[in-house]
Amino acid sequence: MATTIENFHVYLKSLVGKMIKVNRGGPESKSGQLLAVKSDFLVLYVTDTESVVYYQLKHIRSITENSKIQSRPHTMFSNFIENLRKVNSFYRLMKFFQNETIQLNQGGPEVLSGKLLDVTNHYAVLYSGGKVVYVNLEHIKSFSPKEERQTSDEKREDSVRYVKVNSFDEILNYFLHQWVSINGGGPEALEGVLSYNGNGTFILINKEEVIRIQPFHVRSIFGGARKQQDQKSSSKTDKKTGERKGEEDEVSDDDDHRTDKYKSRCSEHKTSSRFTGTSKTRKRERHVSPKFTRASKYQTDHDFKWKSRNEEVVKSVHYRWKG
Repeated sequence: MATTIENFHVYLKSLVGKMIKVNRGGPESKSGQLLAVKSDFLVLYVTDTESVVYYQLKHIRSITENSKIQSRPHTMFSNFIENLRKVNSFYRLMKFFQNETIQLNQGGPEVLSGKLLDVTNHYAVLYSGGKVVYVNLEHIKSFSPKEERQTSDEKREDSVRYVKVNSFDEILNYFLHQWVSINGGGPEALEGVLSYNGNGTFILINKEEVIRIQPFHVRSIFGGARKQQDQKSSSKTDKKTGERKGEEDEVSDDDDHRTDKYKSRCSEHKTSSRFTGTSKTRKRERHVSPKFTRASKYQTDHDFKWKSRNEEVVKSVHYRWKG
């Protein structure tokens, strides 16, 4: 009797060559043409970026087929698909990209780019940002090839040394009593001194905190701290805060200047009006002038001119009536 996984695998094979969407949302959601389906992975050609993404089937939550979009013929990928026939597992697929620059996952805190140094049945070794990162193969949702960009750190990749053992747990044993960084980012990113707790669990000690860890939930690990990343993020935050503070100071200075400007204009208006017009006009001016003294600092030039213009009209009509 066929299992649910086998039925899903058969269904995916029926969609080869069609336009689909992997997952409904999130960083791993991509739309494109399904090129191939293997035992534990599928190959998607993303039409928007014209790139190829390889997904582990165990991490795919849903597949959406758009029946309105006509399927494209994939004759241009005939040689590519022919080479995939020799690859029957996700591990063998990643082994095919050894010594190439790739991106693990499509987004989120666990996205990681670098040169793939080695792949085993349990973990992958990536050289990224001058550090050797060991990634649990179970937690790699997808990967895609990237254009290689030469940097000062990557020039010494031939001399990079890394550990090669039989399982990911043995990688953790290698880092015992050392300061390590666990998981790439997000709320589960941890740092501290790694120690063994017994019964297959580990503990991470950072100042007063003692964190117990299940090895299976460790997605990646590397020796050392994330000081450079923290400094970059803090410097960006300080820069934004400084810019925001400078903008507030500029606004307050402009407001103060505008307020002083209106007060001086109002005082000039009151002084000039004190010696012109009849007694009735002066009474009207004394009645209007307090409005200017209580004017808010955001009052515009247009409002001031409009009020002054109305008073001039009142004065002219008054003089004409008197004559």
